[in-house]
Amino acid sequence: MNPGEVRRDPGLQPERTLLSWQRVLILLTVVGLVYLRGPLDPGSTVVPEVSPALRAGVMAFTLLLGAGLGLHLWLRWRHTRHGLREPGTGRPPLSVARPWAMVLLSTGVLALTLFVVATVLLP
Repeated sequence: MNPGEVRRDPGLQPERTLLSWQRVLILLTVVGLVYLRGPLDPGSTVVPEVSPALRAGVMAFTLLLGAGLGLHLWLRWRHTRHGLREPGTGRPPLSVARPWAMVLLSTGVLALTLFVVATVLLP
């Protein structure tokens, strides 16, 4: 060990972060499946029913978003030797995912939320 090198034990932090990302992606898929299912009370006039084509489009959007982010996380996990070392520097990575992945996830969830609200408010 070099005198200037700081050694730290990463513990299970990278694995917990990866598991957290996996839970988020699973939840995103579940929300898309529930939206694809349609209204819980068919024929109710409280919430207008959305056409099956729009519901399928929303489901496709959530699947593409989840698959893209999941692929990024898997590749990044393998690239950093299971979250332990950044290949260029040899130091532990700052995060399992790149910052653009969090921006993409946040933007996707915001778009999904705005779409669902718009379908409820604008019949």
